[in-house]
Amino acid sequence: MRIINFLSMVLPTLIFAQSGNVGINTTTPDPSAILHIENFKGTPASATATVSGGAITGVSITNGGSGYTTVPTVNFYGGGSVISGGTKAQATAVITNGVVTGITVTNGGAGYTNAPSVIISGGNKGILFPNLNIVNINSTTSPVSSPANGLIGFNGGTNSNTKALHFFNAAASQWQSVTDAENTPKVAYLDFEMPVLSLLDNTIAGGSAPLLKNRPSISGVSNIIGFNVRSNQASSYSLILPAGSYLVEVNLNLNSPPESPAGQGGTAPLSGSSYYLMGYFIDFYNDTYNNTSGLFTSGASSRKEIPIVSKINTNHLATWSYYYTVPANANIDGALRLNLGRMQNSTFYDAVNVIPTGSYIKISKL
Repeated sequence: MRIINFLSMVLPTLIFAQSGNVGINTTTPDPSAILHIENFKGTPASATATVSGGAITGVSITNGGSGYTTVPTVNFYGGGSVISGGTKAQATAVITNGVVTGITVTNGGAGYTNAPSVIISGGNKGILFPNLNIVNINSTTSPVSSPANGLIGFNGGTNSNTKALHFFNAAASQWQSVTDAENTPKVAYLDFEMPVLSLLDNTIAGGSAPLLKNRPSISGVSNIIGFNVRSNQASSYSLILPAGSYLVEVNLNLNSPPESPAGQGGTAPLSGSSYYLMGYFIDFYNDTYNNTSGLFTSGASSRKEIPIVSKINTNHLATWSYYYTVPANANIDGALRLNLGRMQNSTFYDAVNVIPTGSYIKISKL
């Protein structure tokens, strides 16, 4: 998995002074140059540290600066062997009316042989990169002719590529996303919420009921852009997905209480045992959702069956996999609807409970 964290590439450079030819309005930048980017609009504060016994014992403000709208961070750089075995000191700043009025050492650290530099970093402005229309990531002519290795820009144009910062990789002769690599997995997880959902009460083979009767919760790790859960015309919930191809995995923790009355609908264990064939199916309905009008349109369904042999009052796990494709269509998303049903030749014809613990749906964008 290739995930490039752009922030870790940029932010450390903010603490160094400018040196060398950094390539702004230059044709021959020095590759060893370090650029200090000042993203603070105001007068930076300055301070000096006092060291005693290898630890920082105090910080004196030499210039409180001005223009601070949030509390800046305080960092210590240099100072001797702390960089190879010591402990770095920590401190916090106090601001009053935009001026740094105090710095409190919260951890003096250890291993300092001389006073380190004190860097007070505050920011109230961002960094604006060029807005490019990168239609073809393999193009070396458009939007930039013969782009330099490492050139950075934001793909903000009308195209199908990721709307993210891109850099040009000369070795691959390709623009590459720095925050969302092309093979970073896109997934969504849905958990079943309490109360326990009871389905298929007194239902014969072939009967079904909406599986998402209760609204599922979307896990915080879900990162499929455009994914959502909405109530539908069937008094249940549909999974809203933008154009693309997906693998949908449904995992259910099921439990069937004793039939009531006994023998309901012909319920009987398998011959000579206490086990039942508790077969199930899921009908995956390929509906569509108009994200402008908010209306659903019913679509064709696909049935996936799974036979399960189990006892009453015993949890049994059932899993289904379904490949789902949503064609590109302006304002129209896929709206996947799920019905849980009883498979043909089952020998149990009464209620089954969907236990929230252990039941979930995983969607992977392919």
